[in-house]
Formats: sequence, structure tokens, C-alpha cells
Amino acid sequence: MLSRRQLLTQLSAAAAITLLWPRTPAASDATDSPGVTHHERCLIVNADDFGGDEGTNRGVIVAHERGIVTSASLMVNMPGAKSAARLAREYPNLSLGLHVNFSAGNRVIDLGDLRAQRQELERQCSMFTDMIGEIPTHIDSHHHVHRKVNIAPLFIDLCRQYRIPLRGFSEVIYVGGFYAQWEYRKTDLRHISPDYLLSLLRNLAPGFSELGCHPGDQNVYFDPVYDWQRRIELESLTDPRLRTAATRERIRLINYRDYRRLVTPVTARVTE
Repeated sequence: MLSRRQLLTQLSAAAAITLLWPRTPAASDATDSPGVTHHERCLIVNADDFGGDEGTNRGVIVAHERGIVTSASLMVNMPGAKSAARLAREYPNLSLGLHVNFSAGNRVIDLGDLRAQRQELERQCSMFTDMIGEIPTHIDSHHHVHRKVNIAPLFIDLCRQYRIPLRGFSEVIYVGGFYAQWEYRKTDLRHISPDYLLSLLRNLAPGFSELGCHPGDQNVYFDPVYDWQRRIELESLTDPRLRTAATRERIRLINYRDYRRLVTPVTARVTE
């Protein structure tokens, strides 16, 4: 019997082979990725829950226009999905991935039914392509369900087929500390303050990282447990000190399209 850590390690090793496109012979002899130095820090700031509702959509766009958000993940089966898709066309520098949703809205999937999950995963991927006109730049999931041991292989198979980066299974290290409710229904605003966000930037490791966030404007109805906190996240993400800090720290803000152009895949990493 494998422990959870052993299984995730094996899955991440498989992802290194299957999720990322092959290296070229010239690149295999190089120390750095094309256009990225060995010690450079590249950061994708990704807003989850795009499409959840209109309040969420407004927050994501404002965080992109006025702040440091470079990427978003679309919930295709939620009330604000079509509106989010229209907005995304107006902001071509916002890369758009799929935020697979099994647990919110009117279509909740049994997490013990792998067949239903596979069908719903494929359905949502097709819905994304129909809405956006192209495949997602990346894939992740609501409440990180794709990280569950029994579910992860479904996502790995899909992402291998289309060579799409999967959160936690590519060389992009996921930074998930920017969140206010690490204990259910107990909010700690220190974890979404500008100062905390600045500390995350200062301590960013070399290589590619993804900072997850959940900005929203007024009246985020789809998630009553995490509602007004999204407005606080938005205020922090648009704090003018952040871009100054990124420049000072020599952090390169990129999106997932940039990542695909820059990366020379070597390994996949998974964090817990």
C-alpha cells in the first residue's frame, strides 16, 4: 500500500513525462529556460472562480486592470460564465484557464463516482472550448478537488492529452498562502493584507510560481462563506506598492501563455 505522499510523488513523476511537451535537443543541454535566467523569479497571479457571478467577474477584471492579476480560471457551469467569457475577450493579456467545478452551483458531482467525474470533467473542458474558442491555458479546480488521490489521475490524463499545465503537477510552484479562511468560517484578514502579500513576493523562490487569489467586488452571491473577504483581497491585489515591490525584487509578472513560451520542461513538482 502506498502512502498519500508516495502516490502523489509517483503521480508528479508521471506528470513530468506526460503533461509537459518534450524538450528540444538544444534546450536539453542548456541550464536555463529560453528567455529565463537560472535565478530569475517568474510569477503568475491567478484569480480563481472567474464566472462564479457578476461580483466575482468585476473583482477579477479590476484586479487585472489595476493590480497584479495576470491570469484567471473560469468556472464554465456557473451563472456568470458567459459574462466572464465576454469580458476575457476584452483583456487579451489575461490568460484564461479552466476552474473545474464539481462542488458549487446546481450540478454537484459525487466525489466517489469516478465515472461521473470523468464525464463532467470532459463536459466542462468542451464547454470552455465552445465559450472561448481555444483550449484552456491551464487547469485547476474548485476546492482543489483535482489534488485528491482518487481524482488526480483523471485530470492528469486530460492534461496529458492536450499538454495543458495542471496546478500542482507542472514546474509552476503553487503559492496558496493568500487566503483568509484556513479554518472554516473563521476569517483572519492578516493573510490577505497588503503586507502579507508583499512578504509572499519577497520570499518567492526562483523559477516559475503561481499565486492563487479570489478577488471580488460587492455582492458575491455564489459563495456566502467567502464573500466580503474577496473585496479585501481585491484591495490588497491593487495596492500600488505591489508593482513597485515586484520591480524592486526583480520578479517578472507573467501569465500562462508567457509560461508556455518561456518554459523548458524538466520536472514536475507537487506541493502539499
